Amino acid sequence: MYKMLVSLVLCLFLVFIYFDDKNSISPVFQLTEAPAVITKGQFGQSLIIELSYSHKGFEDWITNLREPYPLILADSDWLLRSPELVKMLREKNIRVGLLGSNSDQYEDKNLLKKEIAIYEKTFYKKPLWFATADYKVDTSMQTALHEQGINIVAPTYTFPIEESKIPEGSFVSIPLHRDKEVSFEGINEFIKAHKFVSIEQNIFGYEISTKRYP
Repeated sequence: MYKMLVSLVLCLFLVFIYFDDKNSISPVFQLTEAPAVITKGQFGQSLIIELSYSHKGFEDWITNLREPYPLILADSDWLLRSPELVKMLREKNIRVGLLGSNSDQYEDKNLLKKEIAIYEKTFYKKPLWFATADYKVDTSMQTALHEQGINIVAPTYTFPIEESKIPEGSFVSIPLHRDKEVSFEGINEFIKAHKFVSIEQNIFGYEISTKRYP
């Protein structure tokens, strides 16, 4: 009887461990076997917000934002100077990647390491998504990011766009920079006019759950 009880407990333990492992999501995934820049998916349309400047109304826009959330690519300097807004993004569990500098600035070999370090200090993990400000990524940087499990993304279109029907799989980027005119009302109307899905669902065809930030 004792042996049967011990065996039963052991079996239950193994089952719980097995299913817990199956249901957990790795904090890092690579979408390509070799270094590459991902410019579109195939299952819908997705929204990317390039964020380096908090225009008036941004906080209210984030507060009222509803799922499915866009992928936000945040500039490392913005992360440092916007702790309260970062807290809002974390509390809403909005996916945040890293927006880098213009490609020519990476002649400074330490710049990428510095930007990733700022992101890690903010979110306690490496970014899953990265883009340079001009969408250009040379082969050596692609390799370096791929080795760290960081996926490189670039938009298919940049807002505003004239097409009423966005092609399947498209990534639409909305830049929020100091020198860009922004109408959050216009952005909301654009979102309502299209059925956007998360970038993961666009690529894989189904939603991937990620752990909430601690």
